[in-house]
Amino acid sequence: MQRRGGGQVGWDPYRDANRFDQLVRTLFADAPGLTAQSALAIPVDIEETDDAYVVDVDLPNVNPDDVTIEMRGEELRISGRFEQRERSGVMRRQNRQQGEFEYVVDLPSDLDPDRVDATYDRGVLRISVPKAQDAQPRRIEIHETQGGQQAS
Repeated sequence: MQRRGGGQVGWDPYRDANRFDQLVRTLFADAPGLTAQSALAIPVDIEETDDAYVVDVDLPNVNPDDVTIEMRGEELRISGRFEQRERSGVMRRQNRQQGEFEYVVDLPSDLDPDRVDATYDRGVLRISVPKAQDAQPRRIEIHETQGGQQAS
């Protein structure tokens, strides 16, 4: 909705979320553990399956060769850079991510860091962090006893 004089009236969630993200980056730019891009800016899904933790990260305009994935104990660290294409016109609006990013997630301790696997398909980075074999659920069989003696 426009008001007289060309100003905006009402709440625009995209504009307000972008302003909030800019405010957080400005206030905490020098804080340890925070980088130029806040964790709020990168869409991430973390799923636990029976045998692994699967982390899906939306990384459009990112060359997968420029992404670094590290396991430090239970900490999964993903970093890289959003590339901007060259433009010849005047930018009227820019909502795409740009510059360096880092995303850190703490996973439970039941991991097998030697079998971590990563794939990149259509702008989505998928990292599978397998659970350790001894952390896998194991069905315990119940044996029937007869009068205090285990049945054969």
